[in-house]
Amino acid sequence: MLNTADNELLTRVESGAPMGDLMRRYWMPVLMSADVESDGAPRRVRILGGNYVVFRDSNGEVGVLDEYCPHRGASLALARNENCALQCLYHGWRVDRHGKVIETPSEPGNSTFKDKIRQIAYPSREAGGLIWAYFGDVSAEPDFPLFEWTTRAPEEIYTIRVAQRCNWAQALEGAIDAAHANFLHNDLMRRLVSGGEYTGGGGLQNMTLSDGAPTLEIENLPYGFQYAALRSAVSDGKPVNYVRTTQFVAPNWALFSAPKGWRFAQAFVPVDDHNTVFYFAHARVDGEPIPEDYRAKILEWSGVGEMDRDFHMDFHTGNMWRQDRDAMSRAKHGDAFSFSGLTGNQTEDLGVQESMGPIYDRTREHLGTSDLAIIRMRRLMLEAARRNERGETPLGLGNNFHYSGIRAAEELVDPSLRWQDVVGSRGEAPIADASSDRGIRL
Repeated sequence: MLNTADNELLTRVESGAPMGDLMRRYWMPVLMSADVESDGAPRRVRILGGNYVVFRDSNGEVGVLDEYCPHRGASLALARNENCALQCLYHGWRVDRHGKVIETPSEPGNSTFKDKIRQIAYPSREAGGLIWAYFGDVSAEPDFPLFEWTTRAPEEIYTIRVAQRCNWAQALEGAIDAAHANFLHNDLMRRLVSGGEYTGGGGLQNMTLSDGAPTLEIENLPYGFQYAALRSAVSDGKPVNYVRTTQFVAPNWALFSAPKGWRFAQAFVPVDDHNTVFYFAHARVDGEPIPEDYRAKILEWSGVGEMDRDFHMDFHTGNMWRQDRDAMSRAKHGDAFSFSGLTGNQTEDLGVQESMGPIYDRTREHLGTSDLAIIRMRRLMLEAARRNERGETPLGLGNNFHYSGIRAAEELVDPSLRWQDVVGSRGEAPIADASSDRGIRL
């Protein structure tokens, strides 16, 4: 468990909080590319407690600005978007995507007032079907996180996006938690064992159900860590280890194994202290497009339904996350019962994570050996925040690894071999002082 001070340090991102200052040093997804169109309506977004407006100008270029007009503070989300600028409705001031005030029609014609003012604009780019922005000091702008999947064509990527009514850390902790799959996602696991189809895991994931207590082995890496969940299995009559790797990439990414030819990546973007936007990118890397009917299946399996403009579903504590208690009855439904009563992999995750409260009180928890990855993530991010406060380079901001080489995977591995030599790709060798937790049976 964490003490109160560390829990506050880990979770708080608003109003100059050290974790928020740290996270502003990394590139963040802010919207999907399809969310804005040239000369279309600007979109209001909230990231790390700040309010911004995202738009696509007449040339198709994306801009990310502070939301409020530099003149009198009206929201630029209401602005006209035309002629490569946003025009504030209040007094007609026009601001381009670089933050340059290009016209102040409410001022005299000979005024040079506009040349003395700039709107705050943020570096932005598009990759992997997402719009990204950097909210930190531009003099310290880091390398862009070019994961393998971010270079794929639009027809090769399908991303689920949904808002969560909880803090970013407890959402991320769910993504790097190997042990919950047997329980929370029990419906999925039983479907896989019976030969059912599903996109959310590798081709061997049906083996997960047979062993709910994997051995975790963790190694620190320049961007965070990777861990392997090792489960005992049998292949061709011989004992093997079913090894499934997951990577935590600072500050808020989780990568985990996918079917052959696919890559999966999840990001948990803090809206503020109490809200998060979750992105789940499914990408094909074998040169094949994702057919429309298969995109529909991905969405169906996720359970994510209709959302409002802020990406919230009608799915919350007030309606008990639409849990179907009748479907949970073994007596009524036999082998077709639902373990969770929640429909879809992502809605199961969102439901339990939101049920912990907006900010989970980690002083009350009792962690076991199944929580090693969660403990490691907290330790690394707390230290990263402290390093950043001291003016030192925090986790993942050096140039000693390649995002494109970070790749989760799963394999059946001979117990005599090191899984690190067989499974996936780490992007770079472990850092020199990497510590490991090995051979701990859950």
